[in-house]
Amino acid sequence: MMRFAVLAGMMTIFGAVWPVLFNGGSAAGELLVRTHEVEAAGDADFEAMMEAELYGETGKLAGPFIERDPGSTTGHVSLLRDLDRGVAVLCLLLVVGLPFLCGKWPKLAWLYLLPAGWLLMNAHASAMNGGKAFAALAVPAHATRWGMFVVLAMLLSRKSQTDPVVNWVLRITCALTFAIHGWEAFQLSPPFQDLLYATFGHVGIGLSEPVCHGLLRAIGVMDLLLALGVTVIHFRPLLLWMGCWGLITAASRPIAMGFDAWPEFAMRLPNSAAPLLVVLLGMPAALSLYRSKSTTQQEPAT
Repeated sequence: MMRFAVLAGMMTIFGAVWPVLFNGGSAAGELLVRTHEVEAAGDADFEAMMEAELYGETGKLAGPFIERDPGSTTGHVSLLRDLDRGVAVLCLLLVVGLPFLCGKWPKLAWLYLLPAGWLLMNAHASAMNGGKAFAALAVPAHATRWGMFVVLAMLLSRKSQTDPVVNWVLRITCALTFAIHGWEAFQLSPPFQDLLYATFGHVGIGLSEPVCHGLLRAIGVMDLLLALGVTVIHFRPLLLWMGCWGLITAASRPIAMGFDAWPEFAMRLPNSAAPLLVVLLGMPAALSLYRSKSTTQQEPAT
């Protein structure tokens, strides 16, 4: 189970770090760069001045706007991008190296909280950046990603596979991610519609708009029910289906967008790995609809 969790974590961080190193950067990096560029251009001061003029608050006007040196702005932006890449590489090195170090020094496993915090910060930055439907829900939608590293920290530091806290962290993060994705699907999220059209188009099936909307609403209801189920019952078929469905939805990205979209697949692997880890932990939730054969067959010695 530990190897499975570690491998899922490695794939997740590879998928998250790849666009930072070779594309535009992380969501947090983009937010910092945009904020700095807005301040350098004086847009924030101009907006404040216009609001003060509109409401007659001339007494609150700041001093005259001082234009910054473009070279200085470029240098600061370059520094922010380098910092963004440096943090990403640090998280990658931690995730790759910690499995080898935790065998001798288990407490080092708490360093997994650094990539967990980085992914959480990026989810929050995605919500602040906006620019796409349901961006404000990025933090709970990405719960399995940052939650995976919280789980790794607890599993490897305590060397216990029967910790109820780990079990509930996995269940709650699964519920958050599936519930948000279900809500997006039920609300006919445009990216989800594009994904369905592209995926079915690759296998030669042309979806009409009513069929696409019907499929998305059905998927949304299913995801919402799965989110409810994972927190209420321990039922292996349900958890196994969550794992399979998470893998299917992750694989749909490179199927629809080509192999270059493999980071999108890698980042979504926790959607599949988290419910499968709940199965491997084998601990019941509020209700248990499944009893292992070993439990039912054991009889007390007489």
